[in-house]
Amino acid sequence: MTVATIQSNAQILEVKLQQHLQAAGLKNLPLYISCDFRDESLTVVGEHPRSLVLKAKPTFAVLEAAILEIEPEAIQQIGLCLKITGQKQPYAFHSFTMHHPVLSRPKTVHLFKKTETIPAAETGIVLTENAAQTADVEEKIPLGTDIKDAGGEEYFPDLSESSSNSNPIAFKVAAIPTDIADNPFNPLDMEAVTVAQKPKHSPLAMLAAAGIVSIAALVLAGGYYLLNRPCVIGECPALANAKQLSENSTKTLKTSKVASSPEEAQQQLKQAIALLEPIPSWSTHRGEAQSALEKYRGQNQHLNSAIDAARLAQSAAQKTKNPPYSAENGQEAQALWQSAIAELGEIPRDSPVYPFAQRKAKEYRKNLATGNRQLSTEKQAEKTLLAAKNTAQIAEAREAVAQTAKTWAQVQAGWEESLAILSEIPTGTASYQQAKLLVPKYETKLSEARDRKNIEGISENAYTQAVTLAAEARIFEGKNAWFKASEYWRRALSYAEQVPAATSYSQKAQPLIASYKTSLQQAEVRLQEERTLQKARTDLDRTCKGNPKICDYTVSKDLMAVQMTPNYVQKLQQTFIQAENNNATKTREAVEKHVETLQKALEAIAENSKIPLQVYDAEGKRIGSHEPK
Repeated sequence: MTVATIQSNAQILEVKLQQHLQAAGLKNLPLYISCDFRDESLTVVGEHPRSLVLKAKPTFAVLEAAILEIEPEAIQQIGLCLKITGQKQPYAFHSFTMHHPVLSRPKTVHLFKKTETIPAAETGIVLTENAAQTADVEEKIPLGTDIKDAGGEEYFPDLSESSSNSNPIAFKVAAIPTDIADNPFNPLDMEAVTVAQKPKHSPLAMLAAAGIVSIAALVLAGGYYLLNRPCVIGECPALANAKQLSENSTKTLKTSKVASSPEEAQQQLKQAIALLEPIPSWSTHRGEAQSALEKYRGQNQHLNSAIDAARLAQSAAQKTKNPPYSAENGQEAQALWQSAIAELGEIPRDSPVYPFAQRKAKEYRKNLATGNRQLSTEKQAEKTLLAAKNTAQIAEAREAVAQTAKTWAQVQAGWEESLAILSEIPTGTASYQQAKLLVPKYETKLSEARDRKNIEGISENAYTQAVTLAAEARIFEGKNAWFKASEYWRRALSYAEQVPAATSYSQKAQPLIASYKTSLQQAEVRLQEERTLQKARTDLDRTCKGNPKICDYTVSKDLMAVQMTPNYVQKLQQTFIQAENNNATKTREAVEKHVETLQKALEAIAENSKIPLQVYDAEGKRIGSHEPK
């Protein structure tokens, strides 16, 4: 491959990589890509100014994915590196092969510190820079950017501009061990190497110079540390900021309506304390800071009391969250309210937390008073419930021996009294919930007692009603009024079945029940027949009407007879003959379709009513019939 071809391929690859980066959403930032082909190896250098800090690992991941997609010809080994514009050494390396990409490797080599001088034979990697230039190896991470956490939150910029003509960096690989022959650019084995001149000075002299420089650096660093502590030189904004935070904390307690306002106020106060604590003892503002700290810490303790009281109040509210609740839960809640009030009482009057504490204490006392009233109500409800149960036990005892109407009246009165006592229990109590379960039971017992007291009278009335209604049903049968007949038989049967057993009328009522059931079934069959006939008549009325009228009919449960009217037959014939004479095909077809539709309609009526159908012409001659399936 000629030099011109190599250069052309490199430029094409640079453009393609730049396009892939843009497609990935990385654009509008100055990261310049340059490529260099050496035999079956490719080196890609990303160069950017000091004002940017890149995440090496994601940058390499995007470049590697792009190269794997492009698949440059005759390339097996690829090396990637990042460098700062103007520096001679890259600060991060990454490598892979076309057949064995290493995106999953856990580590990319970062060269943030000064690189030591190592003979090229030991690393197998040499920068293709002038040997005289490589002596300049003390360049470090760009100072124009925030690099205090180089391995953490880096900025990963977008890329859009085309590649520059930066001088490429090539890697010359020494002998490759057999176990890593598939990937000679292992980033864990790579380190930037410089070719340096041998030192001309004595090692002892250099050591002494280094010691002096170190001592001076320590002195300067110590002085820098002492002078750069908060509030040592000049004004102390931390005091003003802390005061503002303290005022905000007090304001939060006054204005906030949310339950978490003490926690929010405490957070602001803790921020104020955190601003003042770093002020050193040699600061001229130390005394003022300590005084403020003592004040703020005291306020913080008062806020702790308010927060503890709020937690106790929350527990108390939780005990009575879902009323009604038992007297035991009410007593526990009262104890918690009292503890919360006592906790707030520990806050002194001169504390900024005091107004908030008084406001909350008033609220808690109100809740305590409400709880006391509820607790008293609950205890009284429990006593009322017990009285109702005792009265019900007496009613049950009388029920076991009751026989006469008088004794059943006493049972009835006992259940009525029990229900009356249950009705006195207040609705918002736990006893009320128990009373709701007892009321249906007591009402059933009351109903049974009332029924037993009146059973003889009820028995006679039911029998009389049954006999009277049966007589009315027979009258309606004679008039073929089957709807009324079936209704009266149904009511007569109902009264006969209501006659209680073990009464003077139960023996008379039993034979009537079977008879009334038979009569009711017969009446319902006749009623259904009547409804079927009525439905057929309605359908025939709708089918036979027209101008002229199409047909007349008679309907019984055994036969449905339909006869065409003379006028209809005459009109039909005239229309058909005229269509034939005029060769009016559509008119003839319409007549035929009309006759076919009429036939289907009549057959449908016969099928729905299950009544045989016979059709006659205008002269009474049968022209059709239909047997329902």
